[in-house]
Order: sequence, then structure tokens, then C-alpha cells
Amino acid sequence: MNSVGGGTGSGFGSRIYEKLSEEYNKKDKLGFIIYPSAKAQTAIIEPYNAVLATKTLREHVNSIIVLDNEALFDICKEKLKIARPTHTTTNHLTAQFIATLTTSLRFNGALFHDFTDFA
Repeated sequence: MNSVGGGTGSGFGSRIYEKLSEEYNKKDKLGFIIYPSAKAQTAIIEPYNAVLATKTLREHVNSIIVLDNEALFDICKEKLKIARPTHTTTNHLTAQFIATLTTSLRFNGALFHDFTDFA
């Protein structure tokens, strides 16, 4: 999981995916990627970083779940009725989403699926 708006998330995160592909080429990789918001940009280079990281992600990750930072803030405001959501709030929402989505991959049982089924 990484964010692709900043230099560390896009550059270093992309490099990690490249290295994982070199070392574990035959393993499937699932990425949860958070894209920056156009309304709440903190740096002018966020779109540039996101575009460059997307190229690397397409080459090295089998399945990508895209999360939009702006949409996360909107969900917190409109659906959860949080007047002033913070990054901590959106991080908590993201963690709950990922935990719920990957439950069938992590636990055996009637709903158990492997990565191929998931993808």
C-alpha cells in the first residue's frame, strides 16, 4: 500500500515494487494505491509523481485497488458526518476497507479465496 502523490510514496514505493518483481517474479502482487486530491494539493508536482508511479505500478503489480484521497474525505464528510476529517480519519477508513476486502484471503473458511479468485 502506498500513496503516489509525494516523492517517497511514488518514487520509493515504485522502487520497492520493482525489487519485489525481481525477487518474487512468479508471486502475484496486490497494490492499494492512494491518489492525490486535485482540491487539496500540497505540492505542484503531485500529478507528475502520480503519473510516473502509475507506469511502474502497471508493469509490476498484478491487481491494483485505487483509492482517491478526495473521495475518502468526501465519504468522511457526507456519509460519516465528520465535520472536519483529518488524514488520521481517512487512514482509519482506508485500513477498515482493506481489512474487510482482504478477509477472504487471510482466513480459512467458507468464504476463503486465493489470490487468483480475488483478482
